[in-house]
Amino acid sequence: MEFVELSKTEFDQFALTHPLNNFWQTSNMAAMREQKGFKTYYVGVKDEQGTILGGSMLSALTVFAGRDLIQALRGPLLDFQDQDLVRFFHEHLLSFLKEKKCLYFHMDPYIPYVEHDLDGNVVEGGFDNRAVVALLKSLGYQHEGFTRGIDLSREPRWIYTVPLKGKTPEELMEQFERKTMRSVKKALKYNVQVEELDRDHLYIYENVLKQTSERRGFEGRDDAYHQQLYDAFHKDGYIKFLNAKLDLDDYKKDLNQDLQQQEAIVKTSKARLEKQESPKIRKKMELAMQQVSQLHEKLQQADQMIEEDGQVLNLASGIFFTYGREVLCLMSGVYEKYMRFAAPYAMHWEMMNYCLEHGMERYNLYGMSGYFDESAEDYGVYLFKKGFQGEVVELIGDFEYIVDAKRYRLYQFLRNIKHKLHK
Repeated sequence: MEFVELSKTEFDQFALTHPLNNFWQTSNMAAMREQKGFKTYYVGVKDEQGTILGGSMLSALTVFAGRDLIQALRGPLLDFQDQDLVRFFHEHLLSFLKEKKCLYFHMDPYIPYVEHDLDGNVVEGGFDNRAVVALLKSLGYQHEGFTRGIDLSREPRWIYTVPLKGKTPEELMEQFERKTMRSVKKALKYNVQVEELDRDHLYIYENVLKQTSERRGFEGRDDAYHQQLYDAFHKDGYIKFLNAKLDLDDYKKDLNQDLQQQEAIVKTSKARLEKQESPKIRKKMELAMQQVSQLHEKLQQADQMIEEDGQVLNLASGIFFTYGREVLCLMSGVYEKYMRFAAPYAMHWEMMNYCLEHGMERYNLYGMSGYFDESAEDYGVYLFKKGFQGEVVELIGDFEYIVDAKRYRLYQFLRNIKHKLHK
C-alpha cells in the first residue's frame, strides 16, 4: 500500500462510490471552505494496482503560531473494519500532518456506533462498532464522548434516516404512522406544490428560516452562507433549495368540492329520515353538517388569507443535499400560521420519491439530540421524524489527535484565559 496525495478529480471519483460518501467529503465542500480561508488537501491510500482503498478531503485553517487545525469532515472514507488499512492510513497521515505543520487533527467518521430501535434503546444482537472506537483510541485519538444534545459547533451525533432500498412509493407510504400518512395525503389533497428555488429566489427560503428560528429560539445561518452553499453544490446537482407553496384558488376549489359532497349527504340523509327514523343515518347527517360548517369557515379563512397575503402562499422551505447514496434535509422551516397545510410533509414526500426514482439508499432527516423522553427540548422534532418509521442512528462521534503537544497545551491555556476574560 502507498499513502499519496490525490488530485481533486481522483478524490471525487473515489468518494462518489464509497459506502460512507457524504456531501462534506467532496471538493464542493472544499471549495466552499476555501472561501472562508481554509486550505484543502486530498489524501488517500492506493494498492499495488493503483486502486484507491481509502481517502479523505482535509480542510486546514491556521489557528495558532503558524500551526493549523486540520479536519476530516465526516471522514475519512475508510473501511473501518479493516484494521490494517486504518492503522496504515493513520501512521502515514500523521507524518503528513506533521509536514503540514498541523497543531491538532479533528475527525467525525460517518459511521454508526451501535444499533437502536425507534425509541432510542440499544438493540441487543444488532450491529456494533464499539471495536472501531477502541481501535481509534488505541492509536492515540481522544474521543469527545458519547454526547447527546444539540451542539451548534459540531455536526449532530444522532440522526434519523429512512431506509428506501427496494421499496415502492406505496410500500413507503404504508409504513408511516397514521398521523404522518394523513399529513402527507392532506398536503397532496390540498395540491401543495413543491418547487426548486434558483439563486435569485433564495430569499424565499431565508425568510421562512428567519421566522422559524425566531419561533424556535435558535440562530440560523446568514444569507451569504446559503448563497455559498448554492454556488458550491448546485452546479453539480448536489443541492436543492425547495419551497412549498399553495394557490388558494386551487385550495378553495378543493374545499367547494368537499362542501358539495357533504351537502349532498345532508340532503340525502334528511330525505331518508323523513321516511323513517334511523340513529345511524341521523348520526351520519350530523357529522356531515359539522363538516359543512367547518368547510364554510375554511372558505372564509381562505378569502381572508387572499386579502391579507395574496393568492399564492409560500408555506415552507428547506435545503436538501442530493449527493451519493442519500438525500439529506439539512434544514427546513415552516410559517407557523400555515402549519394546517402540512407543507413540510409535501417537501419530504417529494424528496423521498426523488430518492426512489434515482435509486438512492436512504432519506436522511438529519439531526436529533439523542434524548427520547417527553422532557427533551426537541421531543416534538423527534416525534415528527419518528412518524416516518425509519431508524435512529447514533454515530461514533468526534475524535481529536494532538499532533504538536507542546504548542497545543499553550494554545489551550491561552484559549481558556480568553474565555474567562469574556465571561
